[in-house]
Amino acid sequence: MNTKLKLIEDIKLAKESLLKAEAALEEFNMLPENNVFMDLEDACNSIEETLRNKAFSDCEGAGNCGLSEYSRLFMVNGVTYLGTLKVEYNRHDKTYYYIDEVVFNHKQI
Repeated sequence: MNTKLKLIEDIKLAKESLLKAEAALEEFNMLPENNVFMDLEDACNSIEETLRNKAFSDCEGAGNCGLSEYSRLFMVNGVTYLGTLKVEYNRHDKTYYYIDEVVFNHKQI
């Protein structure tokens, strides 16, 4: 039977493995060849939603404020683009941040 200390160590190792796997997945998702679309409008809508979700996730919880800008490379018909989401935050009760306004732009690179 496992001891409590062994279980705590197993949990610690599992958390470290999870963090490494999440970082590897994020790195994979950042590559433009893994963000390929058939249509520029669909691409922009998808990339904007992805970046909005990231900004929202980053500002969850007390005292957490996301980045002012998020970006992601993507491809449409073999052309590489950079999508950028500029984010403005506001606060509720001087503690909880929320997304107040966003502007999404894209450019061919």
